[in-house]
Amino acid sequence: MKLVPSFTVALALALLAGCGPSLSGLCEDKCECTGSCSERDEVDCIDNLEDAERSAEYEGCEDQFDEAISCIDDEFVCDRDGVDITGCSRPLENLRECAGLDVSAAVYTQF
Repeated sequence: MKLVPSFTVALALALLAGCGPSLSGLCEDKCECTGSCSERDEVDCIDNLEDAERSAEYEGCEDQFDEAISCIDDEFVCDRDGVDITGCSRPLENLRECAGLDVSAAVYTQF
C-alpha cells in the first residue's frame, strides 16, 4: 500500500517538471546559439523574461505570455544570423494586444 502514495507523488512531480518551457533554458539556448553571451547577459535575459512574466500576470495575460514562450521554445531556430523566432509573430502580437508593447518587446528583444 505504501507504493501507491509514493508512486502518486512521483508522478505528480514528474508532471510538474514538464509544465512548459523554462525561461532560463531559453536564455541558455539563446546564449549557446549566439556564442556572444557573458554569464551576466544570460542572467539579464532570465531577469527580463521573469519581469515580463510578472507584468503579463499583473495584466491578466498569463495565457498569452505562456503561448508566446511556448511558441519561442517550439520555433526556436539557431542559424548563422542568430536566433530566429519569426514563426511566433502571432503569439507575440497577442501578448502585445493583451499586456502592452513593453511586455511583448521585453520578450521579443531577448531573442
